[in-house]
Amino acid sequence: MAKLLLVEQYFYPDGWGGAEIPRDIATGLRKAGFDVDVLCSKDQYAPLAPDEMPEDPRSFGIRIFRVPRIFPGPIHRFKFLRIVWFCAYALPRLLFHRGVDLYVTQTNPLLIVPTVAIVSALRRKPFVIVAQDLYPEALFASGLAAPDSLPGRCLQRLFSWSYRRASAVVALGTFMRRRILEKGVSPHRVHTISNWATGDIRLVAACENPLRAEWGLGDRFVVLYSGNMGVGHEFETFLGGVQRAAKAGANPVVVFIGAGVRLPEVRALVSRLGLSDRVIFRSFVPANALPFSLGIADLAVVTLRTGFEGIVVPSKLLGYMARGIPVLYIGPDSDAAEIVREGVCGSCCSPGDSQAVAEVLISASADASRLRRWAESGRTFYARHLARELGVSQYVELIRGTLSR
Repeated sequence: MAKLLLVEQYFYPDGWGGAEIPRDIATGLRKAGFDVDVLCSKDQYAPLAPDEMPEDPRSFGIRIFRVPRIFPGPIHRFKFLRIVWFCAYALPRLLFHRGVDLYVTQTNPLLIVPTVAIVSALRRKPFVIVAQDLYPEALFASGLAAPDSLPGRCLQRLFSWSYRRASAVVALGTFMRRRILEKGVSPHRVHTISNWATGDIRLVAACENPLRAEWGLGDRFVVLYSGNMGVGHEFETFLGGVQRAAKAGANPVVVFIGAGVRLPEVRALVSRLGLSDRVIFRSFVPANALPFSLGIADLAVVTLRTGFEGIVVPSKLLGYMARGIPVLYIGPDSDAAEIVREGVCGSCCSPGDSQAVAEVLISASADASRLRRWAESGRTFYARHLARELGVSQYVELIRGTLSR
């Protein structure tokens, strides 16, 4: 039985969708007959209460090894030091972990891909990269580093070397695949496997949803943004469109569920645009509450900042499609836009075009049949092309093929 060691900063029992994807992969590989160990952190991105815990992957025989927590407080505090500590601790653990036939690493934290590449070279074992996001491109797009600076050039060389050494690299879409090829990776080593919806994909419809009354939404047209509000997301175009739609006589109410580094900016923008009476903010909800929190939506929003296309793929889009929620995508042409177009599950608007956003909000709120068509089309497309079972089976075949080579 081949032994795999999967590396990802956030893992079970974390309730964050980005932690549930590797859990699904690890469980699928174990069920397919592989011996699976996982190296992750004791830090939790979205901690769960005891009664919210998903199925424990250890019940299938998966062994979990955790990097000790040495920094107290929220995970965003001392973020760079947490990255360094995780990789420094992981390096000897990976080197001396017995019997490993193949390393599989996701891209959290920042420096883990080069760390695993070094171990792979020293141990002369193959490794696979699951590129949930791309570095150092994400640093450049967010303005945290300049590509022509000395650190920027060093990071580009380090990551390009790491990606070229990988036996296989998983891209989440065609735009990400192009960026990976630009690193010098051989095309036959790049495999496109989409993420999938996490959590309970049931939906409690608006007419039966208690949150509608609890949050004072009534029968208003609800536009939902659920998830992280990070540096890769764009909100100015969206909220500008809401303002224009309201001035034109539409009556949308916006619900933000989540948090992130841009949350204070979003709150300030809502106030500046005079939208405080039609925007509601709520904290993250546990995974078992998703059928209710997502069920309030008439239309759900996905945004992406220009420059991040092919670097990140917003997973919330797949969650909306799986549950039959129509989508408004705001951002540049990207993997997300490609999915919305192919799935015919909503509308796409360019960054800066608030008028187009307003027109979508006005027309969608007045055309329930259009929303139903988008919902059904998205659900059908997801089931045929993006469902978890399909993605996990692709990972199983990829790992089998990599080991056979």
